[in-house]
Amino acid sequence: MKLEKLLKAGKTGDCLALVAGALLTLAFAPLRLYPLAILMPALLYGLWRTLTPAQAFRRGWLFGMGLFGAGVYWVFISIYTYGNAPIYVALFFTVGLIAILSIFPGLNGYFLTRFFRNDTDERLFYAFPAIWVALEWVRSFIFTGFPWLFLGYTQITSPLKGYAPLFSVYCVSLVTLICSGLLYKSFIFIKQKHYRKGSILLLILVSFFLGGRALSLVSWTHPFGQPIQVSLVQGNISQETKWSAEMVQPTLDKYRALSAPHWDSKIVVWPEAAIPLPEQYAEGFLNLINDQVKAHQTNFITGIPVRTSSGDSYYNAVVLLGAKNGYYLKHRLVPFGEYVPFRGIVHKLLDVLNLPMSDFIPASNKPVVPLQVDNIKIAAFICYEIAYPELVLSQSSNTNLLLTVSNDAWFGHSIAQAQHLEMAQMRAFELGRPILFVSNNGITAIINAKGKIQSAAPPYETYVLTDKVQPMAGRTTWQRVGMDPILYMLTTMILIAVRIERRARKKTN
Repeated sequence: MKLEKLLKAGKTGDCLALVAGALLTLAFAPLRLYPLAILMPALLYGLWRTLTPAQAFRRGWLFGMGLFGAGVYWVFISIYTYGNAPIYVALFFTVGLIAILSIFPGLNGYFLTRFFRNDTDERLFYAFPAIWVALEWVRSFIFTGFPWLFLGYTQITSPLKGYAPLFSVYCVSLVTLICSGLLYKSFIFIKQKHYRKGSILLLILVSFFLGGRALSLVSWTHPFGQPIQVSLVQGNISQETKWSAEMVQPTLDKYRALSAPHWDSKIVVWPEAAIPLPEQYAEGFLNLINDQVKAHQTNFITGIPVRTSSGDSYYNAVVLLGAKNGYYLKHRLVPFGEYVPFRGIVHKLLDVLNLPMSDFIPASNKPVVPLQVDNIKIAAFICYEIAYPELVLSQSSNTNLLLTVSNDAWFGHSIAQAQHLEMAQMRAFELGRPILFVSNNGITAIINAKGKIQSAAPPYETYVLTDKVQPMAGRTTWQRVGMDPILYMLTTMILIAVRIERRARKKTN
């Protein structure tokens, strides 16, 4: 079949876009076939090249259905298996979420073909990557945001990750897409037997990898004090019984027994909601733990629900016991997992369907104070908060260590846990700080300041991960300048493409 036929509108090209999106998922954890993150966008651009805006939107939407269908299918597990929803309800919410997320690559195709009709190098090298990354940024905050499967995460094990300390994962996404454009254009040149031009573009592509490799060797931050020993407790509590009343005491006993040999560590950490009852009902148990902490002159951190001052709602929280006690209250909640949006309409429907949902409230109006162990300041995050680049940036200033507690048991034995850890690796490298990643049943790990997994617990097992971690100080470029430079960069690239497009249209008129 000729290449030209695939590039035109039709079912063959549409099916190829769907398959390309699904294949892109393989570039993310756990397989991490990162070259696919360059190949698949290049293929998608070729599939958009001759289409009308409406056709490009449909083809981009199908690409998104492949990507998000294969990449976030685990939402179904949390709703159906652990949310006890009827299968048709779980399918409705899962397919609905995937369809909505697929709108973003659809819009990418629409904007590209609607406003840049001429197939110029500027459209390929400026508009295409800039629009893609701009839409990733929008997806990080619109409707509370779903910052999953950003293209830059695929490069956490490739040399291109070196651009992350400059301007975050968005910069890595941008460079990856520019490499996609170089690959596509070099293929066109070689197909036209312009071997010299094609070779030059491939050398430029290689130079981006070499530049990333050089940047990866830069020490953006420096050690702060001596390494400290930490113990991360992976309780492996079954999600089906975690919140049942008869399991509360066995759960507390299990965590306490697992921690007993490790009070010589500087910090002992339990995962999200490891104590499965509100703080005021766990006061006696917390006092018992506090006595052990003081006796061993150590520090203890755990996830636990905390009641609001009004007494009618709860925060998803982290509490620190030690020489200096402290709290962190979760800011970004999971829709339908930790709170119900549009409560007046949706909550009644969920009651009818017998779909049990949590009822936390966000602490967005509460100031964030780092947890402190001796002179070490810790920025704490709960579950998928670590996926938000700007949120983590805003709360990690002048801290030495990052902490994430989670309960990914909601997603079963799926790829969600590996994806979650991959995003935490990117946060560590962006900020030049290690992360303690503590999960109920995996993947519990210690990530060093270079974004590499230093040590990890075996998934789906009861385990205590004990290791030494080096706190860090100093700031990466991303910490110094924030989001503005990458937004200026994206805007400038789009404006350059718009200006050249207008000139091209004037010449043809």
